[in-house]
Amino acid sequence: MASAFVEKVRLLEWMETDAAGHQHYTSAFRWVEECESALYRKLGLPTTLFGQIPRVKVTMEYKRRIFFGEEILTRLQVARVGTSSLEMAFTAHVAGELAAEGTYIIVHSPIVGEGSKPWPDAWKKAFLGE
Repeated sequence: MASAFVEKVRLLEWMETDAAGHQHYTSAFRWVEECESALYRKLGLPTTLFGQIPRVKVTMEYKRRIFFGEEILTRLQVARVGTSSLEMAFTAHVAGELAAEGTYIIVHSPIVGEGSKPWPDAWKKAFLGE
């Protein structure tokens, strides 16, 4: 069974460009966070989850420049679910061409100062697409 995923289509906005006229390097992180919140809503998870899941590793590589007004299809998919961690993989395509890709790992840490905690079983099943 396939793990949970979500896709969103958006345009590169003017405020997301830099002095070189293409996407600012931080732009993809915003697109991914938009997808992430859509994924949690799709799975019926609480919106407070964002305050409980620090990122512990992030990688991202641009494959091509993206210019103002270009349409971007961003896909975010659960790549791996651990006991208390989760790895997400993302891609961004423009006109059918891979423009950016990356991964990041989050850790479930619902109580500040107490470290990581196992994912609730229902959440883990949702992430796995069960």
